[in-house]
Amino acid sequence: MLRVCKLCGFIWIIIISPLSYAQTGATDRAAEIKRALQQAEYQIAADLADSAITHFREHAPAQLAEIHAFRALIFFEQGSSARGEEHLMLALQLDPGLQLDPIFFSPQIRERLEALRPQIVTLDSANAPAVRYIVVPDPRLEAAWRSLLLPGWGQRFKGQKTKGRLFTISAAALAGATLASHILRERAENKYLQAEEEADIKSRYDTLNRYHLLRNNLALALGVVWGAAALDALILCVEPKATRLGIIPSLEKNSPPVYLALQISL
Repeated sequence: MLRVCKLCGFIWIIIISPLSYAQTGATDRAAEIKRALQQAEYQIAADLADSAITHFREHAPAQLAEIHAFRALIFFEQGSSARGEEHLMLALQLDPGLQLDPIFFSPQIRERLEALRPQIVTLDSANAPAVRYIVVPDPRLEAAWRSLLLPGWGQRFKGQKTKGRLFTISAAALAGATLASHILRERAENKYLQAEEEADIKSRYDTLNRYHLLRNNLALALGVVWGAAALDALILCVEPKATRLGIIPSLEKNSPPVYLALQISL
């Protein structure tokens, strides 16, 4: 049991460590850009911001919105207001409630942000920036704690039903086998304590030892499956489903008899 507890503790450390490192790295990048801007090193700040935007998957939406706001500030300082507005729009798409620091951003930039904010709801393709973000919540953290409670629950939460059933069935089978072997071990121990003849003592001790080792190994295997389910739910991303393009018959009276449909499933 002690080994299983240590294993669970080790797995929990593994789970929380990547999240803390990822958040720290993203915060440091935004701080580096801000320091470069405070020192009027605009090219360095631009390079840092462009690198962060290129590797946008490494940053949370709110942090990436802040980086886009910094990039917009650089463009405004360079006299490129159109590019600056584009990055302000991207920042708003990532964080619609974004508020700029009045000490760091000029009133003109903050006014432009407020003027662009209503366009988030009514944005059309003619005014859309070249790059668009669709913020898709990462289900892995919620899936991880679900699989910590019940192996396979997190996988089903992410839509991986087959894998989820496999983890749940494996954990249930191992839990049942562990319980059964524990009961057999208790019976073997009672028989061993009641033995009187030397031959019976040795035979019953061997039986007790066999069930004891079997129970411990099954419990360890259960802990491994439990931890593997939690790690799988946390680390592995859900691959998006394939995009389907096809011609679908129309069922409405005033529409064409057929129309072309593009369906993207996430």
